[in-house]
Amino acid sequence: MHPSISSFANSYFYQNQILDGPNVERKVYKKQYLPGKMFGSYSFINVVGGREEFDDIGHSRRNMVEVSVVLKILQKLYKAWARSKLKLSIGIVSPYNAQVLAIQEKLVRNYENRDGFCVKVKSIDGFQGGEEDIIIISTVRSNSGGSIGFMSKPQRTNVAVTRARHSLWILGNETTLTRSESVWESLVLDAKHRKCFFHADEDKDLAKAILEFKSESDELLNVGSILTRNQRWKV
Repeated sequence: MHPSISSFANSYFYQNQILDGPNVERKVYKKQYLPGKMFGSYSFINVVGGREEFDDIGHSRRNMVEVSVVLKILQKLYKAWARSKLKLSIGIVSPYNAQVLAIQEKLVRNYENRDGFCVKVKSIDGFQGGEEDIIIISTVRSNSGGSIGFMSKPQRTNVAVTRARHSLWILGNETTLTRSESVWESLVLDAKHRKCFFHADEDKDLAKAILEFKSESDELLNVGSILTRNQRWKV
């Protein structure tokens, strides 16, 4: 891991007893895959306006606004990779299987069989022991009460934030996570203290992706309301 990535885990989980290797401390180890401070070695990206919801069978949660942000970041990465053609491995990690499936369904059409551009989408448990050049974490939870369920377990967080070699970008709702009274509250506060905290809508492409998704959702809701009203009228 780049030292910017190992910093929080080393401090929170290991009392700063782990040393970074000389190879990761060299300047050449730092990679800038996308322009802007938001896409440096380590960042927490605050995604507001998302809504956590259960999947169709009610067993797992997803957040489709975070899905749209993940897809836009991947699109940006792919464009940058297409210019460089340097091998790049990306891991998308989420605590919730419903979120993993929602992202996988969108990715199948776009990034299959891309030689040199590898994208893996797995749950936190599924990524244990693995590592990629870039890791994007989608935390999913978005509520005013700070409820995050099993995500509060420190062991899972430790696995999630220690999978990246060069860049770790964490997507989450600041309000929910800071009210959780868990490791995630400490992580967000640490990112702010280190000036690694950003708002998703500070990036014009991410802001556009969020706006487009919300517009599409509103249209579907409006159509659903009209259909429901018409059905009641017919009855």
